[in-house]
Amino acid sequence: MFRQSAIKIFAYSIIVSLAFACKKDVKISEDDYQIASDTVNFQWLKLKQDGITINHGAILLPVKFEGIDKTFKMQLDLGINHNVIYGDSLEVITSAYPKLSQNIQHRDGYNVFYNKLAFRNDQKLKSDNLFIQQNFGDNGDLNDLDLIGTIGANEIKGKILIINFKSQNLVITDKLETWEEQNFSFTPLKFQNNQLYLDLIAGGNSHRFMYSTQASLFPLTTVDKNLFDKLTNKSFKQNKQLRSFGEKISFTGSDITTAVKIADLNLPINNKKAFFTEAKTAVKTLESENAKGVIGNDLFMNNTIVIDLVNNRFGIK
Repeated sequence: MFRQSAIKIFAYSIIVSLAFACKKDVKISEDDYQIASDTVNFQWLKLKQDGITINHGAILLPVKFEGIDKTFKMQLDLGINHNVIYGDSLEVITSAYPKLSQNIQHRDGYNVFYNKLAFRNDQKLKSDNLFIQQNFGDNGDLNDLDLIGTIGANEIKGKILIINFKSQNLVITDKLETWEEQNFSFTPLKFQNNQLYLDLIAGGNSHRFMYSTQASLFPLTTVDKNLFDKLTNKSFKQNKQLRSFGEKISFTGSDITTAVKIADLNLPINNKKAFFTEAKTAVKTLESENAKGVIGNDLFMNNTIVIDLVNNRFGIK
């Protein structure tokens, strides 16, 4: 705990997916891991596209495989229901450790790699099978191999995930202590189709948003023009076009000027921007879930959050 201190990806990945990033545009922050007690420290994956730098693109966790004397990184992505290993990276690993090739099995049209997996503090992950994403990942020297796959929602189902963004660490646990609960404000959370939904309060009204732990382009993106106008500075707007799955998507952005709350806690909005898109796929998919948009990790840089899939609630402090 913090001491008082086939894979299905939804169409709105058009907003949040890591897939738009080329390998040359990916940078991992240089902060060293410092593991203590039951916490797992993480790093940020920085992304660049068309001159835009996304500093908090995705959460990277340090992992170790049984029998391999090396620490790798895997992206936390609650938008998929399986742990994934990149096929090209796995080829590098099995070339250095040929016996591990025996751990690859074919199952129902896809390949699976079986091996015990733990965080760098030796906390074991629930699942010892990883879906192999073919033709993806780095294929260089083992010593240079770093980001090798994804940790999915299967690891936190029936558990509680606490993410401390200021300290860049997290805990996966079975329960919160009473003194911990008292520090958080809670709102109902719905975990549906491997996506997290919660309500934001803005302009005096409650709005359903999807929270993505994937590579979020912006702190807040909405497909509701009226909500965007209420949230932002009307006198200053900027337009951006970003690639996603081979097409250009247009976004209109501006500074958030209206208070945004989760439960009874006001979120810091200084230097935070909201963006609006009319991309048809995003609009159709989000509206089918009765959601107004997507919020990303960048909205919580000053907070600690709780994703409680035991009691179906989202906590923040």
